[in-house]
Amino acid sequence: MDAKFVIRNGELIKKEDANISVYNKALFFDFSVYSNVKVVQGKMFCPDSVIQNLFDSAKTIGIQHNFKQNEVWEWIRKLVKENNLKDALIRMLLIGQEKNTEPLLFLFPVGLTFHPEKLYNQGAKLITFEGERFMPNSKTKNLLMSYMAYTEAAKNGAIDALLVDRDGNIQEGTRSSFFVIKGNTLIAPPKQKVLQGMTRKTILDIAKDVIEIKEEDIPLAKIKEYDEYLLSGTSLKLMPIRQINEDIVMENVGPKIKELQKLFKEYSESKFVD
Repeated sequence: MDAKFVIRNGELIKKEDANISVYNKALFFDFSVYSNVKVVQGKMFCPDSVIQNLFDSAKTIGIQHNFKQNEVWEWIRKLVKENNLKDALIRMLLIGQEKNTEPLLFLFPVGLTFHPEKLYNQGAKLITFEGERFMPNSKTKNLLMSYMAYTEAAKNGAIDALLVDRDGNIQEGTRSSFFVIKGNTLIAPPKQKVLQGMTRKTILDIAKDVIEIKEEDIPLAKIKEYDEYLLSGTSLKLMPIRQINEDIVMENVGPKIKELQKLFKEYSESKFVD
């Protein structure tokens, strides 16, 4: 991505000036949270909700700040304009305050991944990885375990890795939310165990009019007992899953997933703003 500018606490600066000292204790101890606003053809997807998610994550781990949702929205808009961005993710990194210093909020563009259409029509592959995210309701920068799991997924030709907790239940992907469908019920892991991502919230909201919703544990040992499988995320949108590890769990994309894909596409198209 050929971007020239970054925003630091509302100030537009050159990206080479977006530096943080190695002596910054908050950064060293990962006392920070992040989130991403998707930009497609210069328009932002639900920036108000994504910014609120960032603030909620900050509150969960005790980061205090005085940033306002509307000002951060304006900063994102400014960053899109000054970098002449079309398709990108605007990453928001909020670093907690040290003693007698103000918190740092960086906004910077990174590339937006577009996945092959065949994955949405045929389904993707996942692997599993034993591990649990620290404080799962907060999108913290404590990402080493997720990095290791995703790296393993890439080695195995999978789109992501599903994190399996100490009780053998699937929680979520390293950068995605996981769902299964049984009959007329969409099942998601309990909200207290996973990240309440924007796309996850959207799917649960739009699905309730066409399918029953249930939050409960999804045991890996019983994974082949469900009918349909799907993954969601900022860049993934709503993707069906064909294979988990060496098991083919879904030969063809099921009718419920197709219906949810249609609803999600219609909803998403109405939520992009300048």
